[in-house]
Amino acid sequence: MFEVGDVVRNVAANIVGEIVEIDGETAYIEQDNGAEVDFAMSTLVLESDFQARHGGGVRDDAGSHAYDETYEAVIGDLYPAVIELGQQAHAQAETVPGIKPKQWDELSALQKLNAISEVTKTPVKAWIDASKPGAKPSLAKLQLSVLADFGKG
Repeated sequence: MFEVGDVVRNVAANIVGEIVEIDGETAYIEQDNGAEVDFAMSTLVLESDFQARHGGGVRDDAGSHAYDETYEAVIGDLYPAVIELGQQAHAQAETVPGIKPKQWDELSALQKLNAISEVTKTPVKAWIDASKPGAKPSLAKLQLSVLADFGKG
């Protein structure tokens, strides 16, 4: 399961460290501050797996980036007041202990669009559809409607 040298996390205790010894089902972990703690191996996860699952990273495969240009174009056409709604929601989002939250500028265009979608209760697809030429409603009308709902229009 785990080996000496693995960096692991006990999620419940929010403790991360390197396994320095294993005795049966107990792992002895040295934290960065030099303190040593022990946990049942069944309560541990690899730190790399934890970060991959909760860190909010974007996968590097081509499929994950197939629509990046579309998302970036929509974000580029949004009013600053709509972007601000997303920024505020992102700043107030609940964080996962042990995960350093990303700043707004570190998010992908889709992650930004997801934050805006969540706070405005407007599906991402609606933002994309409204950005197309001849769309009804147009992106401008959709934004004005959303801002009116927030008392900003």
